[in-house]
Order: sequence, then structure tokens, then C-alpha cells
Amino acid sequence: MAAKTGSRHLEIVDAALLGAKVVKDASEVVPVLAPLKGAVGIVITILETIRGVKTNKEDWATLGKHLSIQIKGIQEDLSRCPIPHSTTLLLAVNRYEQKLEDILARVRLSASCGWVERHWRYRTDKEEIVELNRDMEITWKDFMVCISTIRE
Repeated sequence: MAAKTGSRHLEIVDAALLGAKVVKDASEVVPVLAPLKGAVGIVITILETIRGVKTNKEDWATLGKHLSIQIKGIQEDLSRCPIPHSTTLLLAVNRYEQKLEDILARVRLSASCGWVERHWRYRTDKEEIVELNRDMEITWKDFMVCISTIRE
């Protein structure tokens, strides 16, 4: 239900944003509407901020969920594997898991910001979400290189 509510909220914000942009464009062409241009510009900024904050909140939740699933999957896979693990493999897995835990801690910290801080930081949050996704990819690639070089 929360995801549907969030999507519906974004649809409303997007529709309002489109309407505000149309009014702003019209105010540039029709002289009678010229006084609306500044006010509509402020409304557009507010709506874009609301949209950015809402999208970031959803992105934080998705990233945190993905990390949690990966970490849990690693632990379950190791516990089910009947083959004895080499020390090198276990160290590689532990390093990978620790890096994911570190990223997850950063996600939880950033996602736990209050409403006001989230509005002030929405542009930097978007950059941080991209950076953390990139960190996950690099961590995965490093892990794959590490385990591909392990010889039993």
C-alpha cells in the first residue's frame, strides 16, 4: 500500500509540475499573464523539491532492501554449502560482507534524516545514492576478482 501511495503522490506532483510549467510558458507569451511568471517559478521549484525528496526516499529504501537481501543471501549460501571452505574464500566473503554492511550503515544513516534535513539535502542525497550504488558494483567486482583467483 505504501508503494502505491508513494507512486500516486508522485503522479500528483508530476501533474501539478506539468501544469505549472504550462502556466509559466503561457505567461512568457501572453502579456496579461506576465505577473504569474515569478510566482509559478517558485511553485515549480517547490514541486521539483518535493518530487526529488520523495524519489530519494524511495531510492534509499530500495538500496537498503537490496543490500539487506544480499547480506542475508551470502550468510544463507555459506551455511548451506556442504563443501568445506578454504580460509582464503572465507576471508574474501567476510571482506565482501563487511563492505556491504558498511554501505548499508551509510544508507541507514542517510535515510534516517528528518523531514527538514531531507528537503535541504535532496540534491546531495541523489548524488550519494548514485555513489553508494557505484560502491556496491565496485565491491561486487572486487569480490568476483578475488574469488576467481582462489585455488583450492
